[in-house]
Amino acid sequence: MPSYAETCFVVMPFGTKKAGRRTIDFDAIYDRIFLPAIGNATLPGGGKITARRTDKDFFTSDITTDMFRYLEYSRFVLCDITGLNPNVLYELGVRHRARQSGTAIFRQVDVKLPFDIAHIKAFPYEYKPANSAAQSRELITRVLTESLREDRTDNIVGLALQQEQQHPKPDVEQLLKDSENAMRNEDWTGAINSLRQAVRGNPGNPMSRVKLGILLKEHGAQWKEAFEHFNAAVETSPDYADAHREKGIAEGKLGRTADAERSLNQAIALNPGDFDALASLGGILKRKGDMSAASESYRASVRVSGGHSYPLLNALTIEAHCRGVLDLTSDGLSLARAERSLKLQVQDNPPYNAPWSFFDLAQIRLFQGDHEGFLKNLQRGVIFCGADFMPRTFRETLELLPKDPKAFPGLDEGIQILKRAEAELERAQPVP
Repeated sequence: MPSYAETCFVVMPFGTKKAGRRTIDFDAIYDRIFLPAIGNATLPGGGKITARRTDKDFFTSDITTDMFRYLEYSRFVLCDITGLNPNVLYELGVRHRARQSGTAIFRQVDVKLPFDIAHIKAFPYEYKPANSAAQSRELITRVLTESLREDRTDNIVGLALQQEQQHPKPDVEQLLKDSENAMRNEDWTGAINSLRQAVRGNPGNPMSRVKLGILLKEHGAQWKEAFEHFNAAVETSPDYADAHREKGIAEGKLGRTADAERSLNQAIALNPGDFDALASLGGILKRKGDMSAASESYRASVRVSGGHSYPLLNALTIEAHCRGVLDLTSDGLSLARAERSLKLQVQDNPPYNAPWSFFDLAQIRLFQGDHEGFLKNLQRGVIFCGADFMPRTFRETLELLPKDPKAFPGLDEGIQILKRAEAELERAQPVP
């Protein structure tokens, strides 16, 4: 019988499985990525933690019983949701119901997350080529070691249920179901209305607050109300790192730069692996004019995320702004990997993470001197913009690049397209 206090139970698909358009050998990923990464992690009191997977054990008891024991008692659970395997998601739900802390979620970089779990942090990783695999092992080891040391609550589902029990409201559960169904049908107005009612019925539920805030910012740019919900979530659950991050992003959009910087630094302190918080902090520092610190924050986000396109492109843009020339010498391979992932995202139906996936792909094409590819993806991204801050954010980034038509063909034309889109969306925005 294993010592659960020294066990990291790995929840992932077994064997070879389809994931989107690809066939993935998950057993090879376990052997070459997760197993060595977990073996390099260190327990807070010294010693190593041991990786376990039910199909790798040889117990005489029923495998389902062993699985539930691992999910209930293991010191840590590492969950790979690549492919959105139903068994994996079920086991993740069991773990979140069982333990308030000690769970980390991973996904391959081109995996699309459903909105139901998009608010839960999932660390992206790659398993090939070899240098990407090495970076992924380092990321997993770091996340595991830091999570074991900090032992902070990572299970916001448990927090939400605790709040629900403390403030029972008979109609809230149905309202939450209504909002989820509306989101699946992309009825954003209906989802927002249902969540507003759910929050009024149970104002102490931090997960509902964050979900509502995300909907308000992404579908209507209602930043003031979004901030109020993120702030309430922070007050209810001070260790909820994602709420601090979202609060900081909202504060930045509302022009509260100093507050935004504090909130984002708190999110990073609570979760050093939150590449979104690091990238958002880079954006705050960029708008503040502290380009050196902004570049450092973006580069930290690149390292933590394993080369995510958004912080990578921002770091390159700021460095080009400061040096007067774009230098891709050290980042060519990372850009190629990012482009491969982005192409899969924009080909999805509907496109994943639009308009940002289109804008990132457009910027990569711009950096490669592809005038046609830059404008094509930029214009496709504009179609998916639902608020004026979206084209404005991309425009302000592009305007930092050196004014060199030969180095960046089509840049001026692209900026003008974004300005027109920004003005049209601003006129269409309802008056508060």
